[in-house]
Amino acid sequence: MEISKASPILVTGATGYLASNIIKILLERDYKVRGTVRSLAKKEKYDFLTKLVPEKSHNLEFAEADLLDPRKWSAACEGIEYVLHVASPFPAHSPKDENEIIKPAVDGTLNVLKACVEKGVKKIIVTSSVAAMYCGNLGTITEDDWSIEEKCPAYQKSKLRAERAAWDFWRQNNGKFEMAVVNPGFIVGPVHTIAGGTSEQLIADFLNGKVPGVPQLSSSMVDVRDVAECHLKALLSPQSNGKRYLCSAGSMWFEEMTTVLREEFEKYGYKVPSRTFGKCLLRLVGIFDRRVALAVPEIGIKRVWQNKLSVEELGMNYISPKQSLIDMGYSLIKIGAVPDKTKK
Repeated sequence: MEISKASPILVTGATGYLASNIIKILLERDYKVRGTVRSLAKKEKYDFLTKLVPEKSHNLEFAEADLLDPRKWSAACEGIEYVLHVASPFPAHSPKDENEIIKPAVDGTLNVLKACVEKGVKKIIVTSSVAAMYCGNLGTITEDDWSIEEKCPAYQKSKLRAERAAWDFWRQNNGKFEMAVVNPGFIVGPVHTIAGGTSEQLIADFLNGKVPGVPQLSSSMVDVRDVAECHLKALLSPQSNGKRYLCSAGSMWFEEMTTVLREEFEKYGYKVPSRTFGKCLLRLVGIFDRRVALAVPEIGIKRVWQNKLSVEELGMNYISPKQSLIDMGYSLIKIGAVPDKTKK
């Protein structure tokens, strides 16, 4: 399916890790883009986006919008036919009140969708997560799986509720717009700015030697460039309406991640952790660190992530997690999130 390049594609949460990569590929392919930011006055927060594809910066514009302020989404969607709704909170730890993350995710998604219907948007791609699929489920995870809410920590619950709310709204407004959902795993790969994202912080901590070891955790892995590509392919596909796409290159143990980083970066003097922590030690540390406490129930569990639909229907060809981690490491050094020891 071809879409018009005369009007911009709206990308929400423009300064985020994934959204910035989506904007980059859209500009590279001659699409016009309107990115939403919280404050137009704080240009220093989003100016890096104009430098992603400098020769196409004239095709990039910005609109001010906040997930919890429905008034501004109508203006942001003015003249828009296609929307990639990427914005969603992703905390480093579970908040004391889970509604601090659930409310922005659910209400924000509905605010965007309502504005889209009001302005006659034709198609929307919503970014969800494998977090909406795996909680309480073991073995092979597919697009048919949904997390069991009572087994979800706050972040996973926010993704589950936000995605369910999106599908309910789509069904209630049947025929008014097309929608597909992309469910990526743990996103790694090139970083364009220091934004404080969870995956960015984790890999930077590994390279900076800020953690003494890693838990026995396995995670679905996917390159940020592939997630961006999957969004565009889903937007362009005439078959994608009403579908979810599990976006994953496979699984990887945290110990395997640090091994990749150690083999690539230890020669420069980076001290990547090699120790692995079990459940008992993590429970003890979790008393003091809520990030660690969240990981305890997942210790030792490895799932299979079925990406067949994205491969066969969208033509995805995934970058290996190893390459993604290496590329991410060098990009973190380039932007200054990790001290540059490569030139010494």
